[in-house]
Amino acid sequence: MVTLLCGLSNLKLKIFAVLFTAFFFLLSKPTLGQQFFRIKAEFSIKETLVDGKSSLLMGTVYFDKTRKQIIYSIKFPEPEFLVVTDSFVYTIKEGKIQEKKQGVGLMQFSIFNLALSSKLSNYGLDQSPLFKLTNVEKEDSLIISTWEPTLDKLKELTGTILISQVHKRLFGLVFFDKNKKLMSKQFFEEYKNFSGLQFPGQITQINYIGGKEYYKITTFKNVIVNDTNENTFYNYNIPAQ
Repeated sequence: MVTLLCGLSNLKLKIFAVLFTAFFFLLSKPTLGQQFFRIKAEFSIKETLVDGKSSLLMGTVYFDKTRKQIIYSIKFPEPEFLVVTDSFVYTIKEGKIQEKKQGVGLMQFSIFNLALSSKLSNYGLDQSPLFKLTNVEKEDSLIISTWEPTLDKLKELTGTILISQVHKRLFGLVFFDKNKKLMSKQFFEEYKNFSGLQFPGQITQINYIGGKEYYKITTFKNVIVNDTNENTFYNYNIPAQ
């Protein structure tokens, strides 16, 4: 899954930190009969880059679970749409596709899909044949579980994933490559309850590249669950090429 990011532009990498960042967090279970099918949030992504510069993205994200596409309406630094489907990522400006990148299983492990499906306690790994649980231990207030890839092909792409939880909510994720080298850490904080859905207000990601740490901070605010307005965004139609 980590290699899905290869070849994407810097903008795509910022967005995928949110999508896979993932590799993402625990939600409290919905009450009997309660179902989540839509989520909307204002987001910002601040990042320190390898060249020493910094970047900032701001906008609104929309996701409808039945539609199975994530719509990023980016307002800053310039208006554009980033549309993520299960197989492709589209960059759209002024109603025209500027870029199209292929991926695999992008919806299954997206933060929004897992959130609305209440499968984030273990980032959906407990319900996936791709990883298996190999160890669970307690360290102070943390419950730490270790997950290993099961398929030989996947073992060539990624390694161990550590998941830590506090009070049954995801607190941290740690990713290693196939050679057990630390790749990244993510921390999920400032949870709030939105109509029964627990969602973090801030995700801090630390990437380890060339022996240095690079930070990416994603924030969410004004989260709305099961919104019945703005159907134009939720049902966004990708323009013909």
